[in-house]
Amino acid sequence: MIFKWIQLVLLWFLCVHFSFAQQEATLTIIKDQVEIIDNYTDSVIFSLEPEEFLDKAVDHGAELNGYYEHDRLKKVIRKVGLPTAMVITTFYFWNNQLISVNYEQHKYMMTKNDIGAVIMDYENAFIQYKSQHYFNQEIEIEKKTVGNPIKNIEPEELFVAYSKRMKKLLDNKFNNRNAYELLQGKWKNIHIPGDYIIFEETLRFNFSNNKFVKKFKVEIRDDVMFCASPKDEYIYRYKIESLSNSDMILQDLQNTSEDVFVYKKEE
Repeated sequence: MIFKWIQLVLLWFLCVHFSFAQQEATLTIIKDQVEIIDNYTDSVIFSLEPEEFLDKAVDHGAELNGYYEHDRLKKVIRKVGLPTAMVITTFYFWNNQLISVNYEQHKYMMTKNDIGAVIMDYENAFIQYKSQHYFNQEIEIEKKTVGNPIKNIEPEELFVAYSKRMKKLLDNKFNNRNAYELLQGKWKNIHIPGDYIIFEETLRFNFSNNKFVKKFKVEIRDDVMFCASPKDEYIYRYKIESLSNSDMILQDLQNTSEDVFVYKKEE
């Protein structure tokens, strides 16, 4: 009986030791991959406008840049300017999988204005809180934190789901970059005076009778333009029949509609 108990304890110890050694080896590989990504020098950078990745406006601006190497997303840097801090989050990807996240809260420093009043200096900040996260197959295997979170700013934790959403937006923009580039600008409907579309990045603004009607978020898949409005759940679909620097033809794919819209680009 005692011998069996000793065997079980030994087996448990060996399993724990093996698991720990395996995790340490995985962490070493991930950290090496992060270092490789940080040393890329010729990345192709694609950006999202704040309206594309934020649900509401923030106090001091926001930006999100994706870094591509060999046609694959390797890194995303997101900056969000909150009332008391700039929050900077860096996502790292390897083989299309999230492997690491650096999350930092940069608290704005204080300064005096021309009349001697103490105000926030939005140009200078220091890191009050940071956390580092490492993932293996979408499971967090290590987390390290330094400092204390800034009051009223809850540290972010749901990185995997968010990174998937941002990666999808960036990949769509990257993979359809030629089409998005051609779309930019103002397009007049040649059959309906006063009707036109303006494209800004992946946003579409519809005008009728020279008045703004609705804004859409655009996603292009297999030559189909999907237009979603934050005001309703309906998604409008248009087949891109042709697109050039000066002309665009869209076929309405709503229900049984076969309407065709012809546009001319306005310089």
